[in-house]
Amino acid sequence: MRTTPRSFFHLFVEPNFEDYLQEAHDVRRGMNAAVSAFQMADIFYAFYSRENRSVITQWPKPKDLIKHLCDLEPSFLTVQSVATVYKHLYAREGFYEVNSPGAVWGVQIPGEKIELESDFQDGRVDILVRRRDNSVVSLTNALRRVVNDMWPAFLPEEAA
Repeated sequence: MRTTPRSFFHLFVEPNFEDYLQEAHDVRRGMNAAVSAFQMADIFYAFYSRENRSVITQWPKPKDLIKHLCDLEPSFLTVQSVATVYKHLYAREGFYEVNSPGAVWGVQIPGEKIELESDFQDGRVDILVRRRDNSVVSLTNALRRVVNDMWPAFLPEEAA
């Protein structure tokens, strides 16, 4: 089976998100879900660059597609920020932060005596992302909007 944007979505993006939902306080699972949901843009762009350039003509460069996706679904920027953590992660005073539009905090960190979790009204825990503007957003909500809503609506149908 060849990798298409839809196959990547079904083989990696959805399962990583489902894994994360099983333990929504687990930063590793959250990062894996964010990385695959963000990487989906690269898969999409690379595939259509080779297979059908007419699909991507409105985005001359991959960064143009990323900007469009952020405009389409603002939560995509949060997902991008968390995915960027893998590239720029550093620890500071028991918190993991990143020089990106957001920082990951409020998570269980192995080997550290820190366990900060956010209790939502329904009692679930979540990873929180602090944005540069100091707003705090839920990774679960951002991933839900990107994985469940944005990508399925955005991806073109593929021939069998």
